[in-house]
Amino acid sequence: MAIKLTDKIHTVSADIDTTNRGSAQANAGREAYTLQDVSDLIGGGGGAVDSIVAGSNITISSATGNVTINAAIGGNGLNGQIAVFTSNGTIGNSLLASSASGDTIFVGSASAPVNFLIPEASRLVLQKQSSAPSSASTAGDAGAIVAFFNIADPADAANGLYVCTNTGVAGSASWSKAALTAV
Repeated sequence: MAIKLTDKIHTVSADIDTTNRGSAQANAGREAYTLQDVSDLIGGGGGAVDSIVAGSNITISSATGNVTINAAIGGNGLNGQIAVFTSNGTIGNSLLASSASGDTIFVGSASAPVNFLIPEASRLVLQKQSSAPSSASTAGDAGAIVAFFNIADPADAANGLYVCTNTGVAGSASWSKAALTAV
């Protein structure tokens, strides 16, 4: 026979003999409860979960049986911008953006120049320079490449492609230059 929520169970005080004596006086101190009473007792209060509520960007499949909880990244990002955590638990826009088709990644903006680093033994660093790097005054990591072009003076002799050939601080790093040739 299967147990149903309407079936009853009996409990007795610890000092009561559990042998059924067949009389009201002998059975005194016993109480009858339904399984619903037991379920209500176990299911609510006393540290048990009363309900599951989905927070921001959270979905819950159901509140009974096998519960699936899904989380989606949220924040105040703009369409096309690649997200970055701007502080713990806060998502904002990074300096990376994608074209609508996703085939082009934009790095930085006119008002926010950035360094793009490839973390390998030899790295490529593309950055706008206010002056051309020199071994006497510019720190660098071996393998770093810097393109310098003076927009105000396209004929500037310092215009060129610079490669750091020895890692060091300003005065210790070594830089070599390849001149730009019109094609």
